[in-house]
Amino acid sequence: MLPPASVARPWLRALLWLCLGVWLGAMGLFGAMTRVVFEVVPTPEVAGHLVSRLLAPVLTTGAILGVAIAVLGAALGRGWLAISVSLLLSITCLVNQFGVSRAVAEIHLTDPGLAPGLVARFATLHQLSVSLFTGTGLGALVLAAIHGWIEAREVQGIGPSGIKSA
Repeated sequence: MLPPASVARPWLRALLWLCLGVWLGAMGLFGAMTRVVFEVVPTPEVAGHLVSRLLAPVLTTGAILGVAIAVLGAALGRGWLAISVSLLLSITCLVNQFGVSRAVAEIHLTDPGLAPGLVARFATLHQLSVSLFTGTGLGALVLAAIHGWIEAREVQGIGPSGIKSA
């Protein structure tokens, strides 16, 4: 038996904010760590390998959390914008992980027979991966703002239609 909506709602809200916090924290920590790794690790190849090993779980977690936040947003009646943004960010993580990042990892810059065109392809794909990651992080911040705005309206008694309830 499910608890009444009034009992479940605070738990759903807490879980939604926990998911958002984990997502933003993981992305922020990874972004900060990446800069340090390339400064501290002696060779770019080893640093790149380390970063790519850590990127995969961050992107997988982002994809899962995006879906979870969309489901929680739907359960809380947060509307199409909050749900759509969550799912879009989740898809972006999947595209980055299974498309762009995988293609970057397949290009080995240390190969002495590497064609010059592959070096340019690596640079383009790497920049795309960084842009997708940065965009997802900024999108997650926007998503948190959307949920905060919706919650502020709920506290004021303004429903999804924009009409203040009694």
